[in-house]
Amino acid sequence: MGMQLVHGFRRLETDELARLTFLGAAGEVTGSIYLLESEHARVLFDCGLCQGERHSRTQNARPFPFRVKDLDAVVLTHAHIDHSGLVPKLTRAGFRGKIHATEASGELLGVLLRDSAHIHEQDTKAENRRRMRHGQRPLEPLYEVADAERALERLVLHPFDAAWEFGEDLRLRFARAGHILGAASVECWVRSGTVERKIVFSGDLGRRHEPLLLPPEPPREADLVLLESTYGDRDHKDLDATVEELARALREAVQDGGNVIVPVFAVGRAQEILHYIGQLERDGRIPELPVFLDSPMAVRATELYRRYAECFQQTSAGGPCQALEPRQLEFCRTPDESMRLNDRRGIVILSSSGMCEGGRILHHLRHNLWRASTDVVIVGFQARGTLGRALVEGARRVRIFGEPVAVKARVVTLGGFSAHAGQSELVEWVAPLVKAGARVALVHGEDEKRAALAAKLVERLRTEAWQPLFGDRVVLRKRGEALAFERAAERRAATSR
Repeated sequence: MGMQLVHGFRRLETDELARLTFLGAAGEVTGSIYLLESEHARVLFDCGLCQGERHSRTQNARPFPFRVKDLDAVVLTHAHIDHSGLVPKLTRAGFRGKIHATEASGELLGVLLRDSAHIHEQDTKAENRRRMRHGQRPLEPLYEVADAERALERLVLHPFDAAWEFGEDLRLRFARAGHILGAASVECWVRSGTVERKIVFSGDLGRRHEPLLLPPEPPREADLVLLESTYGDRDHKDLDATVEELARALREAVQDGGNVIVPVFAVGRAQEILHYIGQLERDGRIPELPVFLDSPMAVRATELYRRYAECFQQTSAGGPCQALEPRQLEFCRTPDESMRLNDRRGIVILSSSGMCEGGRILHHLRHNLWRASTDVVIVGFQARGTLGRALVEGARRVRIFGEPVAVKARVVTLGGFSAHAGQSELVEWVAPLVKAGARVALVHGEDEKRAALAAKLVERLRTEAWQPLFGDRVVLRKRGEALAFERAAERRAATSR
């Protein structure tokens, strides 16, 4: 369900400590946005762009379901656009509060939000040229680069594990979540007098043994946990086996003589795949290959990863893991450098976007999908409605830039490279919180993934998890039961009676 007016801000009831309303990523993987209202503060936790589904453009364009100028702050779990990509729209609509993030997330936000704004500007220009030819009214961009710059000026950066006070009744702290550079879970304490309740926002949780990032750190207690469920229905393949699958795909591609096209998320996945290709080369498991990172944003993110080595896993020697890269790695920053790859064969191209929904990867797929010698290696989650999902599901013909393209390339899906925790890792992360009495709300997952994780939580931890829909909310109470879960549909029905 898209954005519509859920309610205006109103005073809390006498026994209410706070209200948390689910305004995104409730039954879908993207568009995370949750509104917390306490007596003295109104705070958004994440403010993400909807991606992938056919209705995403319409969803993103709708007005926010609250009065933007009454909002006090935004707290971001990490920099990925599905968690941060509507922040410039927020500033465009009049938001003047502060935006809180970790230090490394602040660096990445500068890269991702500027890039997202540039894409919105360019896409709107292209769409308006088409509309003008048809005599239609032009559209406004969702936001522009100037809006992203204004948002970045409002950043307040915090180190991990250092609590800070917000207003008169909130205290917050970032804990490491793995996933990507700077990613955090957020602990939020709400108090009134002697009463205090705690909410934990998991954000996107990474895996325990990702070499380039320290593992997630689960908080010890909470009243309510918002738990992501992207892969709530399954565990990932063994990582060593997945790296060997990558090695096999690259060796076979060398024999085919064609190109290897790897759609990657510019932040996280690109750096991880570069690391493993470099490791395979040094172990002698693949030949040295010309590897091109064709994404200005991924290039900038890779440079940031080099600067934040203190975030990497520790080695047995006590220092941070050394990020490896292919020996013949080249960065493509300009469109001309990207276009020169069209005539090359026998090369590996890493390009974004990771779900094949925009960016330079579309050009490489258009030039290579119809060749039987091409190998497309899918290394990340593909949401419903995306070109990447169509390729994974075996489509033999797709449309790129409105043109039909035959799919004769070999498509290889490697499921073990996910930056998200799998089902067992999610259960392991939340288990101490549940044992300490926390209730769980499952977010950031398609309905079937949430249902599978909910069943596993009943089986393993004997707890029933809430599965909120858009507009549902949790009320934190001062007396009696700490939490009450309210369905938006039931509230509307009660109001109409």
